[in-house]
Amino acid sequence: MRNNADFYSSSLVVQKHVIGAREASAWQCPSKVNGAVLLSVVGILLSLITLALWATNALLTSEFQASKRSIAYVEVMNTLHNDMTQLTEQLRISEDWQQTASLFARASVTATHYSGRDSQYLTLFTVSITHPVTSLFIRQGFLRHPAIVRLPANGVITGATNAILPHLFERHYSNFTPMFFPKPRIANDCDDLTRHLVFWVRGDCHISPSEIIGSASQPVLLVVEKGDFTLDTHAQIYGLVVILGDTSVPSSSSSSSHPVIPVATIASSAKLEGAMVSNEEVSRVFHGHINFNLSVLRTLQQSSGLQKMQPIPGSWHDFN
Repeated sequence: MRNNADFYSSSLVVQKHVIGAREASAWQCPSKVNGAVLLSVVGILLSLITLALWATNALLTSEFQASKRSIAYVEVMNTLHNDMTQLTEQLRISEDWQQTASLFARASVTATHYSGRDSQYLTLFTVSITHPVTSLFIRQGFLRHPAIVRLPANGVITGATNAILPHLFERHYSNFTPMFFPKPRIANDCDDLTRHLVFWVRGDCHISPSEIIGSASQPVLLVVEKGDFTLDTHAQIYGLVVILGDTSVPSSSSSSSHPVIPVATIASSAKLEGAMVSNEEVSRVFHGHINFNLSVLRTLQQSSGLQKMQPIPGSWHDFN
């Protein structure tokens, strides 16, 4: 038994010497401990940096994909809006809207016809366009109506107090411009009044002898802005003549006692079939004839080139 005790005692002594040696070695080599700690810290930092880079990359990828989807959506919407513009322009001038709609394979068009309070011919369109690749689409309502909202009640209407522009076009002088009409012919004289429906002349308008402008089936709208109007001998014009005075200019200026009044001359044997109106007083020199022709005016009002397409507020949708 004593020998066994001595054996265990010797083992304990050896273990104490080994542990002591290790501790002494650790105390004698502090740089190894610091290096291990430093490596651990570096490893943790690298892990955090890797995690941050991964999160940043995921965020940038997500934003990039969202940006691509946004750009793609804008491109699709631009395509649909361009198609909508082309279709509605064709519907504006079309006399057979169903045939026009059939030319656009990705379009769906419905139409409802109405008669306005003043017998205007009105059409309410609902137009849908579908994108050829995606399932996106847009839908909007449009009202087609004549640019000449109402017709004059007499062959000649003049005077600053008659409110003729609001009555005929629902426009005041300040916002009554050539661009109110689709595709007007703007000129400084009346030397070439052919191949157009709307003529806007800035200055004097002299229609030469025996010249014929328009016809009973194809009348014209002639606006003479700040100028005199002359229909020479044997000349004829079918439609509506609007003599547009400058309402910002007083009837008599301080530098002259003569009133600033446009002159309308209808020469002998000349004829105007339709009507003549003005927002100002007009000096009339009538030797020919002005025949108030409601049929000609109605034909002018219903001309396809004088129709306008007005979007219905609140009718635009890109969803069912």
